[in-house]
Amino acid sequence: MKIVKNSWTLLLLAALAGCGSSRTMPYESKWNAPFSYVDEVKPDQQDQKSRLRYGIINDDQYVYLTLKTKDPTTIQNILSSGMKIAFSPSGQKREGYSLLFPVVMKEDRKALKRIDTDLPNSLGLDLLLDSYNKEAVWKDGQGQRFINLAVPESSIKSHIAMDRNGELTEQVAIPFSLLNVNVRETGMMGVSIKVDGQSSQSGFSPRIGIGLGGGIGMGSGMGVGIGTGSGYGSRYNNNDRNVDIKLEVQLARAN
Repeated sequence: MKIVKNSWTLLLLAALAGCGSSRTMPYESKWNAPFSYVDEVKPDQQDQKSRLRYGIINDDQYVYLTLKTKDPTTIQNILSSGMKIAFSPSGQKREGYSLLFPVVMKEDRKALKRIDTDLPNSLGLDLLLDSYNKEAVWKDGQGQRFINLAVPESSIKSHIAMDRNGELTEQVAIPFSLLNVNVRETGMMGVSIKVDGQSSQSGFSPRIGIGLGGGIGMGSGMGVGIGTGSGYGSRYNNNDRNVDIKLEVQLARAN
């Protein structure tokens, strides 16, 4: 009887462990030709938990990701915690490369909760997204470092925006040269997309952030009011929309 009880305990623990992590899903990337990534690529899959839609394409130089969602709690989580996209090229260290974007200071979270993202065209949200599009954190074999997204010649592209219908879009382009990947030789690459408050633990503080008083600091002491609102915290449990997507991506090759 004791053996049976212990067996059930082990099965229960195994089941709970399985529930705590997302399953790796296969994904087939499409070749970035002859269409334009920015204008025409559309997310073709959706994570049912977070309702985040995603699409991946590549050419022989870049891998491109487009992420979209209208889910209010997922939007709130992304804006208040940042999104970490990690890459695991075949034959290399697991999640040896990652991009954290947007970068959110730990002390900004209380202010972010007061932003009324029900108003996608509000001045405060526009200024917030504009500040987010200025820098990100890139991690590779040399460690973590800030990258300036506002520099036109920056090899990594990352941009976040919200349209009039309240849909949040994040677009990312990573050169294969930074991933030590040759598409003609590397067929598979792991990609994970996660929102779990990683930005508050990174040890980095962006040079542009939202102050607790409700203003965006630009380094000169000037601030612009963000405004206040109910946000989504009162209507949803923020933990039930956590983004945790793991993909095994088949890279596309030119015909």
